[in-house]
Amino acid sequence: MSKRTTFTTITPLPAGVSRETAMATLHDHLEMIDLNPAHTDRHQISPPAEASPEEYHCTWYKITDAISYFPGYKGKVSFNACFHDLSNGLQTHVYAPMGLDIKEKWTLGGNEPHEPIQPVELGIGAPISGLYIREDVEMKCNFLMTRFVRKTLKDCLATLVARLLVKAQLQEAAEKNRRLTYTTNQSFSPPNSPPAPLSPPMSPPPMVHQHLAPKQYGTPPVSPPLSPPVSGTFPPHQYNPADYAPTAPHCPPHWSEQRSHIAPTQGQRPTYAPQYDEKPKYNEMDAGQTTGPPAELP
Repeated sequence: MSKRTTFTTITPLPAGVSRETAMATLHDHLEMIDLNPAHTDRHQISPPAEASPEEYHCTWYKITDAISYFPGYKGKVSFNACFHDLSNGLQTHVYAPMGLDIKEKWTLGGNEPHEPIQPVELGIGAPISGLYIREDVEMKCNFLMTRFVRKTLKDCLATLVARLLVKAQLQEAAEKNRRLTYTTNQSFSPPNSPPAPLSPPMSPPPMVHQHLAPKQYGTPPVSPPLSPPVSGTFPPHQYNPADYAPTAPHCPPHWSEQRSHIAPTQGQRPTYAPQYDEKPKYNEMDAGQTTGPPAELP
């Protein structure tokens, strides 16, 4: 005679277990199968023909158990099970022999110390703060097997919590060793954060041209590009080397001899403008010689 039984189990998680560690364990199908010590073998299979349309796209496994029918008599039994990952847990459906049908739903609830406290469901015994695992079970089996199956499922949940605690401690120790290694060697950078490559300059440095100027006063020509375009040639109209040819330096004006164009009046001698570099000339006189009129200028 088959009997339908439903029950919910709440198991608080230790403070050292993070949400990421718990979710990684729930989504590890092989680890969840190995929680039951009676399972001796498991391997992934294709969906069976009797799978429902919803469960056809789930992940299926064939599991083998070692059971004891009578004292001193042991045997093995195989059955199929499907696993479906949820955003906050895992859902399984086991098709076991002797009409045993088990539907389980594992969900992760509660909050971590740095997360806000969320309202909890009443009547299930969930803690107000901290993470916890909720197991909702719906099974159909012979009423004589109900107590045995229920005890087996609770033992599996206790084993899961113990493994989560050990895994969290191992991960915390590995993270602490990694931080100590990076702190001791300051010059070593973690492989997850490589140094960012240097970015090229936004614009090339200005080019200083001495004695280079475009011809006359016009629009200055465009500077030649620093690198050729994709075609490999420079545009002919953007750069003219003749515009950057050096110009001759500007020299001061040449001063020439200046003569007056006004005719001298009678009795006056023509004026003579000496050059700037010319020095006045003086005639030497002997002793007793008198001065006379100046010599006629040519």
